[in-house]
Parts: sequence; structure tokens; C-alpha cells
Amino acid sequence: MLPPNLVSTYQQYKNDTDSVAGWLASTARAVGYVSNSLAQQLPRGTSARLKGKARAEAKKKQGLSSSTPAPVNKYIIKINDFIPLAEFIASKRDVSIPGSLIATLRRVIIARGGFSSKLANEGASKDEISDAKHGYFLDILKKVQEILEPQTSTASTSLGTSVDKSDVKATDDDDFSNQFAALKVYEPSEDFLNAPEIERPELHEGDNGVYEAEPPTSFEDLYIALTMLINDLNKIRSRIEWIWTNYRDGFFELAACAVTTNTAIDLARKLMEDVIPMFKSHGGLWEVLNRFHIVQAMMKGYEPFDESFNGSDNFNYNTYDIANDTYILTYRILDAFTRVVQPRVIPLYKEGMFGYYDPRSSRDSKSGYQKFEEDRVLLMKFFTELMAVERGVGDYPVEDEFLRGIKELASTKEVPFYLVFAAQVFLDIHYILRENVNRGFDTLQTNLHFLDTEIQEHFKFHKDLKINNWAPGNDQVIRYLKAKIQYILGDPVYKAKNQAYQKLREPVPVSMEPNIMLKMSPVLSGLVLYHFRSSMWEIGIGLADAWGSITYSLYLYNALQSQGLMSNSWPDMDLVRTILGDSKFFVGDTPKTPDEHFKKFCLQMGTTAAAFTKKRRGNLELASRSGPRGIVDGVPVSSMFVDRYRRGTGQVDWTAEHIARIVDRSMWETEGSEEDGTLILGQVDPKELKSKSKSTKANKFSKLPPEELIRALMFALQGEALEFTLPYTAMHRECWELLRAVRKHCDPLLRQIFTPEYMERETELPFVVGYILCAPIERKDMRLLVEAGAAVTEFVRSDGNTVINLLNSVGVPVIFETEE
Repeated sequence: MLPPNLVSTYQQYKNDTDSVAGWLASTARAVGYVSNSLAQQLPRGTSARLKGKARAEAKKKQGLSSSTPAPVNKYIIKINDFIPLAEFIASKRDVSIPGSLIATLRRVIIARGGFSSKLANEGASKDEISDAKHGYFLDILKKVQEILEPQTSTASTSLGTSVDKSDVKATDDDDFSNQFAALKVYEPSEDFLNAPEIERPELHEGDNGVYEAEPPTSFEDLYIALTMLINDLNKIRSRIEWIWTNYRDGFFELAACAVTTNTAIDLARKLMEDVIPMFKSHGGLWEVLNRFHIVQAMMKGYEPFDESFNGSDNFNYNTYDIANDTYILTYRILDAFTRVVQPRVIPLYKEGMFGYYDPRSSRDSKSGYQKFEEDRVLLMKFFTELMAVERGVGDYPVEDEFLRGIKELASTKEVPFYLVFAAQVFLDIHYILRENVNRGFDTLQTNLHFLDTEIQEHFKFHKDLKINNWAPGNDQVIRYLKAKIQYILGDPVYKAKNQAYQKLREPVPVSMEPNIMLKMSPVLSGLVLYHFRSSMWEIGIGLADAWGSITYSLYLYNALQSQGLMSNSWPDMDLVRTILGDSKFFVGDTPKTPDEHFKKFCLQMGTTAAAFTKKRRGNLELASRSGPRGIVDGVPVSSMFVDRYRRGTGQVDWTAEHIARIVDRSMWETEGSEEDGTLILGQVDPKELKSKSKSTKANKFSKLPPEELIRALMFALQGEALEFTLPYTAMHRECWELLRAVRKHCDPLLRQIFTPEYMERETELPFVVGYILCAPIERKDMRLLVEAGAAVTEFVRSDGNTVINLLNSVGVPVIFETEE
């Protein structure tokens, strides 16, 4: 079972209810209770015949195991049976009642208590809230507690029973206000939401059955579940707003914001799965959200409908701020899309059809209806863009939850709840960024042009420079990437809309500018940026590993620095070394002595010291056949999203547990506080990381509620942003040019000490470093190391900032600060 904080609030409540039902039934059966109502509710198996892939998988599993697992019996416990079961158990004086049962009962009572009275006091009708049914279940829970509590074992009472009896009534009366936005939605108490180590009663020993309380059916039950869900959603939504506020203010990077936002929507969709099945018996999503909004409006003293507004729309837009938190208006707009979707047709939005959106205007000064008009214009315009992808662009490189939801809407003519949430997040981001919303596309476009140029420079540099470790197929991959970059820069969505106008024999409107979709969606712009950036990161690391350029240049630089043979620093290599860490390059501790420099270089290269001495035979290979040791894995968190956003094959049904495991991989951690402005993001010392218990770190994240997991993921991705952005292809070329400069400067001395045959081809340039590090050990001659220091000093003086300058050109400034 997942840790309590990794499930939705409603699922915690349901688990508590099922736990009470399970303990009552299991314990009663164990001490002799017999009743037809406890008969097995579900058959042990089904006779349905599997087909296709499912059947093949079943056969495969059957072949792997000769034994068949024992069937699990499932029981549905009726609410009416709770009191008889409790009374029977209480009559058995030798049965000890665990304190965890009483604690669980109290949590359920607190979670349910107060709904009816609170809503009635606010003016909601009794019909809307099904008070009688709700009160009936609440009375049963209290009666069960009253029956069993006197027999609670003293030793176990302390387990998870931090809520005393007085807390139940106090919570019913006082603790039902929502802490998000302006809407006062009933919210379960902090005792329920933040209970530290939730412990539930266990089934009787030897009982392997599965017990559930009978499914809720009343609107009151649905209202409880929906309220809990919307509170969870609004917490995630509030965290997403925090992300984009920090992006607006220059603290967070685009791709990291986009991946975190879409993952947050994934998580929200997963939380919805607990409640959505209840919608069907109450008229579906529209009916449920509409009734929920009516209750909320009445609680605030509003009439939900305004008969005087106009004949076609009687919605009371004075309740806009309430509707903003109940998602009803966003649903209404999306539902209108279902009526204009036609097979194989792109619905074309005409500018001004529903008014105009002015991002420079003040949203705070607008009326409820004016705010709704902004929502409608933005969503209607963006709907055309997403439908153009769905109908006319079959190979778009990424898909966010908004696009995914629109594809589902186009297919089913129904509005899924996660699409409503994604659309609301889209609007929230617009209202945070306003006229700066295009900044995401500007960043993307700048980076794509930069990556395109980097690829050109790569082929130019390697036109006549080849190596066996770099297969020709790798260059084909790079050419394909370049073509894809050009494809996106050419705006396939614009072309799809253009073709749609041609089919209608209508002129393309002058107002239809290119790249509208990416300009309107910083999330899609950020995901596209992630898509191409992750490809270039992988290419750059692969290139550096194949040629050994960065690693061996670092070995030389480290040796020169440790021996005091450089009068200046190499900023680009200092940057690479800082963000990757020495552990990514050196086996064990960083070498400090001439002997350590040479031995660890040989270990890194996969060769022996004899390869660099005068004993070397002419046919002795310098390097091992397996090649040099590559740069150890980097960006552990960012790389977890490659399948999803680059290959299009990854997981989309993220849960809080998945996110906790991903964040657990991070090499970054926060220190200080956001409230007092002392928050900083720092790298975790690898040595400290090894000394910490893995279970301790995992436990830290498993206790975070979903919205705090999103915060942790944001910081983890932001911490890796510079490492993920760094142009390793450019760093490879810079290092290779440095090795050329060192070889040219040291060539006379290399010939003198190691004969003219020390290097036969330019691809052996990294071995020049080996000779330079070998000379002080084998020949007791420091001259080569000294001359290399002079060459490196001269090179980095003019070319040692190339990578940092490139980063600055794409809006990623790098500043070195000296620690005091």
C-alpha cells in the first residue's frame, strides 16, 4: 500500500472507511459471527476468454510458474451491518480493541462530520445534500465508536490516537474553510489531512480476504468525494501557479517548468480516478460540476442563475471567482467544442469572433463576465491550434495533457475532467504571464536556432576527422535531428491550417500569424525545448565519450593546476567540472600527485603504463578494445522523462509514488527558506549521499503530499537545467582544439623524448596527455608538463570562455562566485 500522503485525500478517507469495515467483518467472523450478509460478494474467477496479446501474456506467465496463486476473496460490507458487527465483537470480552481502530473511526467521523450542518447553515437545500442518508452513516460511525471504545486496549490506545473526543465536535464546527483562492469549500480538518504516520487496524491473523464498505450512492457522498478532490486539485493548481510566477520573475527555466507542470497535471488526472466513477450515477461530469457550483454559490449567498442577464445564458457571472475554483465555466467552454468537432475537419477560429484578448489590460479590474470573455477567446483560439495538430500534423514531437485531452474529446465527443483541469492551468499561466506569455516561444526559437547552428559546426569540424568509436549511424541521427528542428521552425501547424483554408477555397486571414500554438502555450514550447535539448545532451555526451576530448583535457588541466603550472583558470572546464562533479570523471578521489595523475589516466583510458614507455612495442595498442571509460551518468531526474517527451513511448499515468522515486534520484537539495528569502539550491556531496541511508531519503519524499512533490520535482529539474543545457558538442570541439594546441607546442619535446612515432594519427591526440603525464614518472622529466602548462595557459586566455559565451547567447548566464 502506498504511504498515506501519496494518495488523494478522498482515497485516504476511503481507505479508512474500508479499514473499519474490514476489521469489523474479519474480527467478527474470527470469533464466531455467522451471517449471510458476510457471504463472498464476488466470484473467485471469471470464465471470460482472453484474446490476442492478453492471451499470449497469460500463457507466458503460466509458463513461468507451475503453481497457481490462491484466489483472493472479496467482501462488500453493508453499512447496516456495522453496528451488529460491533455489538457482537463487544460481547466477546476477551477481544482487545486496537487503538488504531478508534483512531481510524475518529478520522472518518471528522472527515464526514459537519457537511450537512455547514451546508444547511449556508443556505443549501436539504434535497441537494441528501442530509438524511449522510446523517444516518455518521450516526452509525459514532455508534460503533461508542460501542467499542470502552474495550480499547490501554497499550494500543496511544497508537495514532492524537485526536481526542472533543476534537471531533470542534472540527465539525470550526475547521471547514478552504485555504485556496476566494472560494470557501468545505475541507477536512488538518488532523485528517496531515496525520503523521497513519495506522489502520489489521485484519484478524490468517484472514487474507479483501473487505470494502459498500459503495457510496448519495449525492452527499459524491459531494464529500468531489470536495476532497477539488481541494487536492486546487493545491496542485496553486503549486503550478507558483512555478510560473517564479518563471515570470526569472527564477525558473522554461523546460523544467513545462515538464513539472505537465507531470503535475498527470498526477491530478491520477487523483481524479478515485472519484470519477461516482459521476456516472449522478448525471455525468456536467451535472456534477453544475450542482457542485450551485451549492458553492448558495453557500456564498449568491443566486447561481441570473434571469435578467439575457435569454440564452442565465449564468450569474458575479459568481465567476467561485466558478474559477469549481471548474464549471471552463467545462462549459470545452463542452461547446464537442458540438463543432467534425470528422477530418479543422475547426478554424476567426479573429474577433468572440471578442479580443488584450494581455496588457488589468484583469483585476474586470467584471466576472469580462473575465469569462477572456477565458473564451483564449480557449477558442487555442482549440483551433490543437485541433490542427490532431487533424493535420501526425508527427508532432511532443504531447502535453491539454493536447492529449483534446484528442480524446475529438474522438469521443465528451469532455474528460483532466482536460478541464489542463485547460484551467493553461488559463492560469496566461493570467500570470499576460503580455510575457510569448517569452516561452522566444526562448524555444532562440535555442532551436542555436542547436541547428551547433549541428552545422559539428559537421564542419568533423568533415575530415573520423574515429572508429563514432559510428556513421550516429551522424545520421544528428542529421535527422537537424531536419526535425527545421520542421518545427517551419511551423507544421500553420501549414495544416493553411491547407484547411485552401480546401474551403477561402483566403488565409492576414491575422493568422505563424507559431500561434507555441506562442500561446509556454508548456508546449517548454516540452519541445526539452525534446530537442535532451537529444543534443545525449549526442554531446556520446561525442565526448567517443573521442575522450573533455575527459582527457580535464586530466591535463587538473594535473597542471595541482602542480601550480598555470597562471590562470579555464572557465569553461571549471564550469563543466562544477556541474558534473569530479566523480563523473575520476575513478575514486581526484588525483593530486604526478604518480596519481598518470595511473588514473591509464585507468580511465583502459590501458597500461607500458603503452607510454620506451618498452612499448610497435604493434601494441594504446587503448583497450572496450574504449575509454565514459562520463558517468548525469541528469538523473531529467533523463527520466526522455521516453515520454522525446521518444513518445513513456509512461503517462504518473502517480505520486512514481514522482517520489524520480525526485529521490536528484543530486540537488534546497537549503534555507522561501519565506525569509534565504532559499538556495545546492548540489548534494556524493560522499554525503553515500553515507545517508537510502531508506531515509526515500522516506523523506514519500511523506510529501502531492503538491509538495511537485515543488520537489521543480527544484530537482531546475538544479539540472544548466547541466542539461550545456553544449557538450561545443565543449568537445574546444577541448580538441586545446589538445591540438598542446601537441603543436610540445611536439619538438615529444619527438625528443618519445621518438617521432609517438603519434601516428590526429585521432590519437588524447594520448599526448598520457605522454605528458608519463614523463615525470618514467623519465623523471618535468619539461613536458611545464611546456603543456604554457600551451594551455595561452589557449584558455583567448578561447577558454567559448561555452560560457554560447550559454549567454541562449539566455543562460553563468557567473562564478568565489567562496570566502
